[in-house]
Amino acid sequence: MKESMQTIIKKFNALGITSSAMVTELLRFRVLDQMLQGSPEVRQWGITGEKLYELAQQSTVETFGPIPYDQTGFEQVYGPSFAVEVMDFITETGYIEGLASGEQWRLPFKEIIEEHKTSEGIILFAFIEEYAGLAEEILQTLPTERLLLYTPSETCYNLFKQLYPLAPVINEWPEDVIFDHIVAASTGLFRAPVQIMEELATRVGNITELGTAHYFIPISAIQDQVGMNRMAVQYMLLQKRLQAVREWAPLGTYEFVYTNYDVKKVALEIREVMEDGWRSTPFIALPHEVLASMDTFSLVQYGLSLCGVEPAMKAQLPTLGEDAFTSADPKIPLYVQKIFSAYEATRLVLERDGLTVQLKLVPQAGRPSGDALDEKAYAELVEQTELDSQSNVYWLFTNPQAAYIWYTYFRSERGQEILTKLAQMVLTPAALLQLMGSVRRAVIKEEALSELASQFEVAREARKMALEKADADWQAAIETMAAEIVPAKEVTN
Repeated sequence: MKESMQTIIKKFNALGITSSAMVTELLRFRVLDQMLQGSPEVRQWGITGEKLYELAQQSTVETFGPIPYDQTGFEQVYGPSFAVEVMDFITETGYIEGLASGEQWRLPFKEIIEEHKTSEGIILFAFIEEYAGLAEEILQTLPTERLLLYTPSETCYNLFKQLYPLAPVINEWPEDVIFDHIVAASTGLFRAPVQIMEELATRVGNITELGTAHYFIPISAIQDQVGMNRMAVQYMLLQKRLQAVREWAPLGTYEFVYTNYDVKKVALEIREVMEDGWRSTPFIALPHEVLASMDTFSLVQYGLSLCGVEPAMKAQLPTLGEDAFTSADPKIPLYVQKIFSAYEATRLVLERDGLTVQLKLVPQAGRPSGDALDEKAYAELVEQTELDSQSNVYWLFTNPQAAYIWYTYFRSERGQEILTKLAQMVLTPAALLQLMGSVRRAVIKEEALSELASQFEVAREARKMALEKADADWQAAIETMAAEIVPAKEVTN
């Protein structure tokens, strides 16, 4: 957590304000600041602390409730609060559920916003609860009369109504409306992928003849490609206006791009986010019917097949992404990731040097899995500076048996070949971690799984004892050599 957030939390706590009440006050201050910005007299002459506190009492109590501190307390927190972005604060702390700043969407959205500066017609931005921090930029860049912001989150809807009272925000998808353009982005943070897929697939037809769409769908919907997800993906792939499909790594999302004319072949690529830009790994474009006829559609599986590796394609086979979470999983809220880091688990740590990929199984010490966090322990976790550095990336397993399976799989000759091919598609460890999540393996029966886990533990314990003995033997050899080089101290009477 940033130092500015830690500072404001301490200041609020000193006034007896904790958890969600802090967010309420931050929102009060933002609305108050908007009032000041709209006043020419205040901009020209300024305002005293006394008048500011009086204005807050007069204009914000109806919306946010009574001010829980006096003028002195108000002055202690009002100024420092603007060093904190409200949406980032909500994302970090989890004090308000159903909302995220969505900073990871800034790069892919940059092109889309620029594109719509010159487009015409109404633009629907859907699932804004996952990129709430970008809403102000959208509202400032594009004409309000061309916008409609949709969120199924009541929390997000109410908050936006407070922050942006004139913004065209809705909390029910307009069933009978045909849009000129649709932008929908979700990693499955607050809703199940099957709900998102059902809603988006049925809206492909809600675009005008000259309209466009950018659908960012959760990668978990691609990995779990059975039932409704399977039908939705096939339906979306069969649309003749589908221009491109992209996997954004490590954002945990697929982008389906629909243009305003029929396309013969669909462009396929993996886009890897790197600092302020992205790099592309393009694949051979395919007709819509070929994509939809794949046993299981996946850019990772398609890319592996192009590299001469025969992937497991059956949708019923489990993927790594269904068995574990990454160290910076987009579908897991940041504060939940911090909670996970406090409990016992097993990590599959990834290190890469060029195309050489190393994996290690590391037990994670912490609280027993059934141990609940009290309010103080939760607050301490929330205020952690960071989780792990970007160089330390891993899969986190709550089930150690699943960790053994995947470690064994990727250490095999076939697994090593797959890792090498995936490493050729992306450069950063975090992006490689995401690609690994789409790899499928055979289902292991319960008895065989128990036997594997038992054998793995025996082998790991034997390795540990062998290493300890080797270290002890090495130390003894060093001591023997040292005794020959450095004579023992003579004893004098």
